[in-house]
This record gives sequence, C-alpha cells and structure tokens, in this order.
Amino acid sequence: MSFPVLQLPRVVLLECIENLDVLEIILFSRLSKRSKTIAKLIRWNPLDIRWASGEEEQIWIKLSTDPGLKWIINYEKKKESADTETTLLGPKALHFLYLKDNGIEDITQMMEHICEVFRSPICEMDIIEESLIEWIIKFQPIIRYVFIREDIITSVGSLDRILKNFEVTERFFLASVALDEYFQYKEPIPFRCITITNSYWLSLTSILKGNNSIIRLLGSKLTPTDINTILIVWQSGFKLQNLEYLEIEISTYLDPHRCNHEIFKNLNWTVADENDGRPTRVRFHDEYIHTLPQEQTVHNLIRNDGMILSIFGEYPEVPEGEKTKVLLHLQVWGRQA
Repeated sequence: MSFPVLQLPRVVLLECIENLDVLEIILFSRLSKRSKTIAKLIRWNPLDIRWASGEEEQIWIKLSTDPGLKWIINYEKKKESADTETTLLGPKALHFLYLKDNGIEDITQMMEHICEVFRSPICEMDIIEESLIEWIIKFQPIIRYVFIREDIITSVGSLDRILKNFEVTERFFLASVALDEYFQYKEPIPFRCITITNSYWLSLTSILKGNNSIIRLLGSKLTPTDINTILIVWQSGFKLQNLEYLEIEISTYLDPHRCNHEIFKNLNWTVADENDGRPTRVRFHDEYIHTLPQEQTVHNLIRNDGMILSIFGEYPEVPEGEKTKVLLHLQVWGRQA
C-alpha cells in the first residue's frame, strides 16, 4: 500500500519535500498538477541547469552552494523504466536518473518543468538539431553558454535568426555550418566571446563591425592582408575597442617571412624577445582561463591610449607550393602602473 503523502498536513508535507534531493523533487513534482504546485511553494536555492549532448542526451543540474554535487538526468533509447544510481568520485557525488529517450520534445518539456519548479534559468544549451533553435529563442533567449553542433545551421535564415534573436552572455560556440562555400556573413556577431570552427563564412567586415572581446576562428578564409587591416584598425582606436584576444587560423601560400611582411605592412611595430609584463593567461569566460603558448619573439603594436597588441604565431613547415595553416594570436594588454 502506498503512503498518501499528499494528504499530510501542509506544514508537515512542505517539511518532507524540503528534505528531498533534486531528483526526488523532480519526480515528485511530475506526479500531478497538485504535487507540482506544492513543490513550487518551496524557495529553493538557484540551480545551474545545462543541456549536455554526447552519445546520449543529458540534463545536468548543480547547486551553486555545493559544486561537489551533480544530478544528471540521462536519456537512453533502450530504457524501458526509470531508475536511479549514485556514483562517488572522491569528494564529489553524481546522482543519476535514467529515463527512456522518447525524443527531443520530452527533454524540452523536462527542461521547462525543472526551470519552473526551481525558478532557475537554463545556464548552458547544447543545440543538437535545428528545432531547438526555435524552442530556446521562445523559451529563454538570454543564456550564458551556447554550443551549436556541426551542420545544424543549414540556411542563411537560420544563422541570421540565431545571431539576431539570442543574447549569449558568456560563450558562443558554433561548429561547422552547412552553407555555400562562397557565402560571406557581413553583420557583426553580437556576443562577447565567440568560437567558430570552419569559419570560412565570417568576413573581415563582420569582425570590424563587432564589439567582441574574445574571438577564436578556425578555418578562416581571411588573408595576411586582412590581418594587416585588423591591426591598422585596432591601432587607430575607432573600432575593435573591446578586443582582448583574437586567435585565428588562416591558410596561405606565403612563406613565414613574406606572410609577416604582409601582416605588418605600413605598421610601426617593435619586437620583444622576452616577456616584458605581458600576461600569460586570458580569461575567455567566467568558467575558463586560457594559458597562452610561450613565445620567444613577439611583435608589439602600441595604441595612443597606451594599450599594447602583441602578435605571435605558429608557422608549420610544409613542402613548397602547398598552403600553410598559420595560427595567429593577437593579445591586447596594458602595462601595470
């Protein structure tokens, strides 16, 4: 015989619910409309809620007050009934709830339910199919972290919609897009920190129009001459005023000497053979600080306001006549008073 928990006196019932863990509260709140209403009466601490994708879809939940605890709802195609499991990893504890994966709509409904019951927003979204773009824009257009998987963006309209209807406050990661190889996007990307793989479609115009602080571009079609333009514009002080770090991978037939000549053409630069106060790390976002590669030689540009742009790169050797993939690092910093 099951215990009639909902028939307990209100004070006793609320005290019982307050002592449940996160997964137990989720299961209780899904029993009925009344159980959901009761669960919402408790003032829970804010949760860190994330949609994570791998071999299976998962919802990750953490308490800001106890980072050692994590609750994971794991969706499995072959799962027939729900069950739970706890794994201890030293001082950390992972609590799993295994559910059958009945499709994306089930997971979005669960995300909406958790956000409503715990009065907490989604912190991170892993977009694994195009339908999720519309869902997250309607449900919660302001979010800290977004990761869009490879070839999810299949049209210019989808790309434009997500760039103009999202507000990503910490990190925006966009994998390869399934667009025409000659397409060029000329509007700014309005996010503080952006990482784009296979970024052939992102134009010089877009970068110069933007107010980004952190830019990481792999597979770019920009040329050494375009990099030269970025340096000239930054030094003028009229654009790229928020830039802190630009990492860009370009391909060129030029050897390192000629490539450097094009990059620094008509610029008054200096060479630093040792670190003269330049920071060795860059804060990409509030959860990651990047350690820069150690370089013996760095080219410096100085702006009128005293800010310094340090440029260094990696030039792998390739047979003559083949394109070289050059990885350039542009770091903005100022000397300590």
